[in-house]
Amino acid sequence: MTPGRSTLLLLAALLPACRGGESTDAAAPPPETPPSAAPSAAPPRRPTTRHYLARTAERCEVYSVDRDAVSPATRTPCPPDLHVGERIRVMGKSCMREGSTERRQPVVCPGALLGARPTTVDGGG
Repeated sequence: MTPGRSTLLLLAALLPACRGGESTDAAAPPPETPPSAAPSAAPPRRPTTRHYLARTAERCEVYSVDRDAVSPATRTPCPPDLHVGERIRVMGKSCMREGSTERRQPVVCPGALLGARPTTVDGGG
């Protein structure tokens, strides 16, 4: 073989690897992904249960709703600033007054409402 021909064969063998084409080691497995780069588990979901303290014309009551299931209502003392038809809902670590658009606002969570919901490690609810 002539020196020019061997150089040409060497270049022909190395050229596909330089262009990103297939090399002779095409069956090599991809590098292993380190555990820290692995995709994490699904993000946490919001709880489906909502806890309420509602005021009717006769009384105030605490109850919870989980999708379509409503728990039995428990009678409780009424907060002085809660009007008939309004309710207070636990939203995370705070509470929100609902019922009339002009009075929809964050409020201090009543103790009866906080005692009615289960506590979790992450403080959800």
